[in-house]
Amino acid sequence: MPAVQIFRNIMIGLSVTLLLCALKNYIVFLINGTYWCQYLCPSVFGWETITTIPALEYLFQGQEWLLSSSQALVNQIIIDERKLFGLLIAAPVIEEMIYRGPMYLSKSYSSQPAWWFFGMTLTVIFSLSHEQYGIALLPSLTLGLYNLLLVSSTQRLWPAILLHSLFNFVISSYSVYPSIWYGD
Repeated sequence: MPAVQIFRNIMIGLSVTLLLCALKNYIVFLINGTYWCQYLCPSVFGWETITTIPALEYLFQGQEWLLSSSQALVNQIIIDERKLFGLLIAAPVIEEMIYRGPMYLSKSYSSQPAWWFFGMTLTVIFSLSHEQYGIALLPSLTLGLYNLLLVSSTQRLWPAILLHSLFNFVISSYSVYPSIWYGD
């Protein structure tokens, strides 16, 4: 697949994921205070009330350790107040290797239905690893699904890492310059 087409697919994935982020925010705004909010609003239930499989907890703890260790290593070299290295480089590389890496490695060794089932399962686990619930799962689920499509169509892992990094860049820019939210 040509690099231009890969880049176009990455930009489409970023656009779709960011649009679904905005859609999530509007849906929560519209249903806030209604009956449906108890099931869909992200802040209703604390993450502590959701039970997960112990094996997933170990995976999530390992993922958190890898991210904090890589950021700690960078902090020894560079003063990084906003922890942008971990957010923009380490997290996309580590998370894509954990959740899309097996899909990249097994693409030619498994049947299509089994590959997609395993990929969808890893995508759901990826979404749950971000400690979100309700409709807040929508952006991370969309990012995971699109990254799975990128790995499937390009037979490469780097486009998924790049899309993940670009998404984290856009989301982190809101905290760096919050007046974006107000149209300033």
